[in-house]
Amino acid sequence: MIELVKTSLKLLLRNKGFLFFLLATPALSAFILSVKMDHAIYADDSEKEVILELKDCTDKAVYTGDTSACIIKAYDASNSELSEYVLNQMAATGMFSVCRADASNLTEDEVEEIAKKDAFDDRSGMLLYLKADFDEAVLDGAWEQSVQLYVVSEDERQELFVTEITDLFARIKQVQSFTGNDITAILKMLTDIQDKLPEKRIVNLAGREELALTERQINQRTQIGYAFAFITLGFLFCGVCVAHSVIEEQNNKVFTRIMLTKLSSRDYFISKFVVAVIISVMQTLVLAVCLSFIRGLDVGMSGVSFLVVIFLLGLIFGTVSLLLGVILGDVMSSNYAVFAIWSISALLAGLYFPLDDTTKALKALSYLMPQRWFMDASELLLVGDKSAYSMLLCVTAAYLIIIISVGGVGLKVKYHKGGI
Repeated sequence: MIELVKTSLKLLLRNKGFLFFLLATPALSAFILSVKMDHAIYADDSEKEVILELKDCTDKAVYTGDTSACIIKAYDASNSELSEYVLNQMAATGMFSVCRADASNLTEDEVEEIAKKDAFDDRSGMLLYLKADFDEAVLDGAWEQSVQLYVVSEDERQELFVTEITDLFARIKQVQSFTGNDITAILKMLTDIQDKLPEKRIVNLAGREELALTERQINQRTQIGYAFAFITLGFLFCGVCVAHSVIEEQNNKVFTRIMLTKLSSRDYFISKFVVAVIISVMQTLVLAVCLSFIRGLDVGMSGVSFLVVIFLLGLIFGTVSLLLGVILGDVMSSNYAVFAIWSISALLAGLYFPLDDTTKALKALSYLMPQRWFMDASELLLVGDKSAYSMLLCVTAAYLIIIISVGGVGLKVKYHKGGI
């Protein structure tokens, strides 16, 4: 077995294609990590859950609001603590993008004229006018007299807005029965009650809570995804080169002569698996050397942790391409197959763009791809969660067991058919 491993490595190091993928893809991955890019488009949605201020009532809300939510343009003539609280609560739901304009210096007729114009010129889902006597009307339980709603679109979320704001006024009235008419006391009690409620948890399909990343960490995660895309291409084609050597040995009857010795077919393919492991180590070391030349590199985790992630990912894809190439038994077919696997898996794993807003079926499909699990582990490492290491080991072991088991069955079928 040792001699087979040495011989295979010597043959691979003479292969120009193998050397290209061994050196080029780690260098390209390192270059991607060194480029400073801003991916703020993928920033945390919590920034959208605040009141967006307009310069004046004539300013268009569609240019300021979040178009993925129902835009609510609010003409606030009250400008009080209570109106601030109400609008903030509506924005905090995440369903509505609240854009507020100061209307304290306008009459009701002037606001109505502006609202009529905005109904045609702006693209808000609903217009909301809070009158100057808003606080008094809410405390008297007659908030409908100081709140004017203008329905200007067919967005069905308008009904949700009416329901949410009605429930909010009902809660304010309930708290008022304990605190009296002191608005400051009312708002304090509402805030205290809200703080005591269980924190909302968002759990993904893997059973793990979604992490709140900073903008810098989002940029780092995105660049790590791009680096994964390039380095896995190298792992796959280096694995194919190992498979090519197996195919050549079969065609040239080398495999038959080896089987005439005491070495079993199992030991033979274990030696090829060992070669795939060594290649993963070699590519990881090449990447480490390339990263050492980059000054001020910050991937959001320690260099050793990042290299461990890369090595385990390479172990999976190197094994995949090795067994796939051996089973197909053809150089061109294996090349086509591994390129298809690389492009489709990277796309479905979300290496190029996030899959947060896609369908549940697509999200579930993405978790069949190894890169998705490694991206999730990278996010854990970005926030300093050490549970990522156990996750990586379990995921790697699971994929290797599946790949080797399926590959073993395929090799047996091919052996019985006379292919080997």
